[in-house]
Formats: sequence, structure tokens, C-alpha cells
Amino acid sequence: MAAINTNYKNDIANIEAIEEQLKNIADAGFSHVQWCHDWLGEYVYSHIEMVQIKQMLEKYNFKLKGLHAAEGGVPGLTQDGNLDFGHRFENRKNYTSLNEYNRLAGVELIQNRVDLAHIIEAKEIVLHMQLPYIELREDEDFKKKYWEQAFKTFDELKPYCRTRGVKIAIENLLCTPKQEQMDQFDTLFERYDFDFMGFCFDSGHGSMVCVDDPLFFAKRYKERIIALHLQDTDGIAPELIEDGMAALKHDKHALPFTGIINWDDLAKIVARSQYKLPVTLEVHLKSDTYDQEMFNLKDALGKAQKLDEMVKNYRK
Repeated sequence: MAAINTNYKNDIANIEAIEEQLKNIADAGFSHVQWCHDWLGEYVYSHIEMVQIKQMLEKYNFKLKGLHAAEGGVPGLTQDGNLDFGHRFENRKNYTSLNEYNRLAGVELIQNRVDLAHIIEAKEIVLHMQLPYIELREDEDFKKKYWEQAFKTFDELKPYCRTRGVKIAIENLLCTPKQEQMDQFDTLFERYDFDFMGFCFDSGHGSMVCVDDPLFFAKRYKERIIALHLQDTDGIAPELIEDGMAALKHDKHALPFTGIINWDDLAKIVARSQYKLPVTLEVHLKSDTYDQEMFNLKDALGKAQKLDEMVKNYRK
């Protein structure tokens, strides 16, 4: 068994492009997918689209390893096209917004993904929570209001998720410094139980925030791991950690065993967690031809299966 992200080569949203990727994933031999289309932005699925997606997934006999939800808009994108993850963003759908209408619209966007997860039988949604960490550092009043809004959102989502059998997995992200993310996860996991909220460990993101120990977040929040975004990178220079554009360029989403991650150590951590196999890749596979694409997908399958076996062996 093995799982991969449905958007392994692009985020083109038309159904033909999506189904092409699903067919290729199936032909390569994957048993599971994580639905990752429309993970960025404010797109809202209609009910009939959800039915269509369910039928496509059933056509290729896929089981689900979660769904990547949308945080809303493009966090950190400035008017000049650069990225600033340290300050707040005020998109029309933003579940931590101080504007109550925007916050509620953000809640509805997440509920839309919970509905899709329920229909396609995914057990969790992966959610970004990009912290405006510079403003949180500098403005105690803003920090108080920010967390009031965040708590209000998750308090509202908790019963909605429970009635649909879907958990929320908060993901470790790029750019936000290690200490701020620790404070974030500690705050959330103290307030919300495991039956509602867990952790999604992104190995590539970990390698570029915790440069001294890429697996730090996986170790610290092992008991909360319910989702995985497994990818490899070559790391990043410490002075570039908070540089948004540099981080994106180094966030390669490469196949496991091709970069700096110690996969044996990560397999041991996952084995000691409550994570339910198979492992889940979140990779970008660039190919110039169909044959090369299929070769890359089968290579990805082999590496995912290897990781799966490593975790199983450490659970014995």
C-alpha cells in the first residue's frame, strides 16, 4: 500500500486534468491518495462536484489518506509579488481574521472541505495556519484578538467535524520560526483533544525550519500525528529561514531518500505514533514525457512502499 497527493504534477483544476493524474496514479500502482487539488485559494465545491469526485475516486479504486483543505486566499502575498509570512493577511475568507465576516467566511470554506472529506470517506483534513508571527511578537493586543478568533473558529468547527467523522490536522509550515510554531501547537493541543485535532508532519518544511533537527516537530508531537506530507529537500541556509521566496524555492517536494531527511529515524517516530498506514507522499514530479512521468510515479511508489515496510518493521 502507498499514498500520494493527487496534484503530483500540477494544480490545474479542470476535471480532465485531475482525472488524468488519478488514472496515472492508479496505473502506477498506488492504492491511496490524498486529495490535494484546490488546497490554495477560496474555491468552494458544490455538492454535485463532490459526488463527481467521489465517483472518480471509486472508478480507480482509491482509498483516501485525507484531504488538503484551503486556508483561504494566498497568505503572505504582497502587492509587489513578494511573500511576507510575518504579517497578517486579510482575504475575504480567513478563519483567523479579526473581521468577523471574513472569519465566518473562512469557517464556511473549511466546512466545505469537511463536507467533501465526509463524502469521499477521508478521515481528516490537513489545514494550514500561517501565523503572522512578527505582529504576534510585537503587539500583545493583536495577539490576544488573533487567538480569540482562532479559538472561536475551532470551537465552531469541532461539533461540525465530529458529526461527519472528520478530524483536523494542523500542518507545520515554512518561514514561521521554530519557537512560534512550538507555541502554536502547544496552545492548540492543550485546548483541543486528539479526537478532534491532530498534527500533520511535513518533513520538507521541518527540514527548513528546524535546520539543526529536521524531525524536531515529528518527535515533539508524535502522539498527535494523524497525517503525513513526506518529501525530501536539500535543506536551507539558516539565514534564509524567514525569507519567503527563498523558502519556496528550497521546498522541493522531492522523493524520499534523495535529500537530507533521515528516513530511518522518521520511520521509527511514525512507528511509535498512532498514525495509520500507509504513509503519504506530497511530492512534485516533473516529467517531459508520459513514459518519464510513469517512471517517476513508479519510483515514487517504490520509495513509499519501502517507507511503509520500515514503519511496519519498527512496529513489530
